Amino acid sequence: VVVGCMDEEAYDFNLAANTSGTCCYIGGCMDATAFNYNPSACFDDGSCEPVVTGCTDPSMFNYNSGANTDDGLCEPFMYGCTDDTMYNYDINANTDFNGQLCTPFAYGCTDPTAFNYDSGANAESDPSTCIDVVEGCLDETACNYNEEANTSNGTCEYEETYYDCDNNCIN
Repeated sequence: VVVGCMDEEAYDFNLAANTSGTCCYIGGCMDATAFNYNPSACFDDGSCEPVVTGCTDPSMFNYNSGANTDDGLCEPFMYGCTDDTMYNYDINANTDFNGQLCTPFAYGCTDPTAFNYDSGANAESDPSTCIDVVEGCLDETACNYNEEANTSNGTCEYEETYYDCDNNCIN
């Protein structure tokens, strides 16, 4: 006597069976640690998939297309400069489009009240290159020429004809 499944449609059909036994009609993964474990399966069909944890949200920066179990650690895209040698480096950024969001350092005077203010500068040199504005007469032939001045204030004074700058007659 051979007891077994005698239904040819069942997973566990036994050609040698001559006495009817129980039959299995549900195939699937029988490994309880697998991602696709089927507790109702009575026949292991070889379809078990391992659990792969990761971010399963395709709209996130760290999306893992191979993950089948979300680990709860999805990170959103944070746009900004990721190059720590650039002026606008952002420690929180994770996406910069191959450096397109980065701005290099442009050293110069960043004080808009300085004589040599550089509107293209984004970083102050160390030590500072800024020069204070010194107003005065810039014409070397004027009586009140100021060699320390770097900005004209329109106050140049000139000697009168036949007189020097001290108003002494030179004739």
